[in-house]
Amino acid sequence: MLILISCLLLFTTALALLVLQMTQPNGRYTWLVAVGGALLALISVFAWLAQMPFELTLPAWQPSSVFPSPILFRADRLSWPFSLSITALTLTILLTAITRSTITNSVTWAATLALGGVGVLAATADNPLTLLLVWGTLDLMELVTQLRSVKGPANNERVVVSFSTRALGIGLLLWASIASIAKGNTFNFQSIAPEAGLYLVAAAGLRLGVLPLHLPYPSEMTLRRGIGTSLRLVSAMTSLVLLAHIPLESLTSALTPFLLGLAVFAAVYGSWMWLRAPDELTGRPYWIISLAALSVISALSGSPLGVVAWGCALILVGSSLFLASAQQVWVDRALLIGTWSLSSLPFSLTASAWLGSLGFFVPFVIVAQSLLMSGFVRQALRSVGRTSLESQPGWADKIYPAGIILLVIFQLLLGLVGWDGALQVGAWLQALITSALTVGLVWATPRLRIFNPIRAHWVSPAMSGLSSAYSGLWVIYRFLGRISQTITATLEGEGGIMWTLLLLILFISFVMQGTP
Repeated sequence: MLILISCLLLFTTALALLVLQMTQPNGRYTWLVAVGGALLALISVFAWLAQMPFELTLPAWQPSSVFPSPILFRADRLSWPFSLSITALTLTILLTAITRSTITNSVTWAATLALGGVGVLAATADNPLTLLLVWGTLDLMELVTQLRSVKGPANNERVVVSFSTRALGIGLLLWASIASIAKGNTFNFQSIAPEAGLYLVAAAGLRLGVLPLHLPYPSEMTLRRGIGTSLRLVSAMTSLVLLAHIPLESLTSALTPFLLGLAVFAAVYGSWMWLRAPDELTGRPYWIISLAALSVISALSGSPLGVVAWGCALILVGSSLFLASAQQVWVDRALLIGTWSLSSLPFSLTASAWLGSLGFFVPFVIVAQSLLMSGFVRQALRSVGRTSLESQPGWADKIYPAGIILLVIFQLLLGLVGWDGALQVGAWLQALITSALTVGLVWATPRLRIFNPIRAHWVSPAMSGLSSAYSGLWVIYRFLGRISQTITATLEGEGGIMWTLLLLILFISFVMQGTP
């Protein structure tokens, strides 16, 4: 019931904002309503700790032969950190909205609250059917939001291709479910068939842009700090939930080292592009790819706690930086605590990240993590492009910092209490080497030209081979699209009936020739 309460608080507040927008478009207390609903949702998630674990089961669908598992949500010590991170992100977006031009946009706040509610449902989903429904809902929300925010047929086309990529990830999860049911197993996260494990990794990796390396969403120039941050981070988190439920015994395959190598490659490349990004919002896609790749590495090495740790770091550490739009010295210094959260040092947020076995890939993971941390330090210390609070009301000096500090506090809190990854010593030697390498990179970044920021576009700037491969696929896609348009125009034109009759006669002739 507590899961339902937390989600209803977010959804009901979103609905109330839409009603207020229609009935009182110039209402003065809309922002307070939004913040109040998000704050109550955050408090309700803390209340889960008194009863965990507990479940919320909805009535089973009929027929039971087609839907053997009901829609099931479960709050435990793996789903709680995700839920806490999502509700904290939602509240912080609303608190920091006072520094953005969308302060009077109730529709944007309602969308942020709704995304938070969907994120909590995804974090607590306890079987593939439930997660599939949440994925579909989120993908449709993202499709509508992106189509409303981009202009031009080329950008619309990229939005549709992005949606198709995510739909393919849903298809892989369905295929894993079918393969498991065909073996006589009930497909849920507690009894995953060994044959289904790699399908689940591929489904999550495809949606995250890691397997294969790609950006699973188009450019987001009009979706920047507020709703853009929520959309990007919540969407990534919903895929990480699947990785956190994959047991190690379902990954014993000859393909596992190959997938691990691809994930390591994506982590190094994404971290490198993040380090060289000119600003944090331009580098945000690479932040997501690098953290998602580290999560995939943790899952493949047998550490579900590592998946949760990197997922919470993606949301809490990343959003504290992406939402920092105003210049305030002590807040900017507080952001550097995120480096500790990313370090995997004992009792940090990511201390449990490397409890699995990495084997040969340890040096590459150290490099990727060091690049990620040094890039975060550079972006946290960057002041160019941030506004001043001098033009804002006096109370903004208190509300805006409170939102950013809230995320920093939760980074420290999750390293100490609340879930199975808290109070972990972890791979402390690897963490020390990573931290030392990070210090060297921070020192070298302003002094060596190779670390200078570049203009970060899609995956193509730094790798000509990968660029050629994706360009070739895009050419094939356009070619097939032109063929489809040509056939459609031919059949719909004046000669369409004649062409249809001709094709029908040819088909009948082929059938008659094959008849004995």
